[in-house]
Amino acid sequence: MSNGNSRILGLSFIIGMLLIGLFLVKSKQEQKTLRIVGYANKQFVSDLVKWNLTVQKNTEINGLSSAYKSLSSDISAFKQYMIKNGIPEKEINIQPVNSNPMYNNYGQITSYNLNQNVFIITNQIDKIEELALNPDFFAERGLLLQMSNLSYLYTKLPDMKKKLLADATTDALERAKEISSAAKVSLGKMQEARAGVFQITEPYSTDVSDYGIYNTSTRNKSISVTVTAIFGLK
Repeated sequence: MSNGNSRILGLSFIIGMLLIGLFLVKSKQEQKTLRIVGYANKQFVSDLVKWNLTVQKNTEINGLSSAYKSLSSDISAFKQYMIKNGIPEKEINIQPVNSNPMYNNYGQITSYNLNQNVFIITNQIDKIEELALNPDFFAERGLLLQMSNLSYLYTKLPDMKKKLLADATTDALERAKEISSAAKVSLGKMQEARAGVFQITEPYSTDVSDYGIYNTSTRNKSISVTVTAIFGLK
């Protein structure tokens, strides 16, 4: 073997050993980390409610015009009923009427269903609950409610989320301190932090979702979040 080839082989061997050494050092450094999941949760009460309801009126094929007028009168009366009970007019939202034809077995239109959606968004939760759970107005007018439900919301959710992320990060740090102390190693700086999705559920629920949950069916709620943090170890 020539001297030139020997030198090339020697140089290749040295470079290879350097690469292996760098890989081993890097692997060793990567092992000197601690991965911790911090957790924070809080219970709170909604400060906003949305009452969504749909009034339905059925009519024969020749009674469509009068049904429109009757439904308009019923919705107007409902609006005045709400205002009389202290709900401001600006919080009452009335949507256009939808008409759905009904067919017989031969594909002929026999009747129509008229539906009109109304939704109210207000902070007067007690008042809306009282009105929504009282069927007297609808019963007296013979109105058919195709749908009626309450959605409970919270206007200060962004601020609460920020606070919970900070609390979850603090929890991760405290857990890391406890583990590193028990293992007799020194805890370094936080190298990485990744927030999980928020789970907003009814109180004491165990429901979780990879995409997060926002339960609007209950007035009282619980919100939780996790933060995965990676710390260096000295």
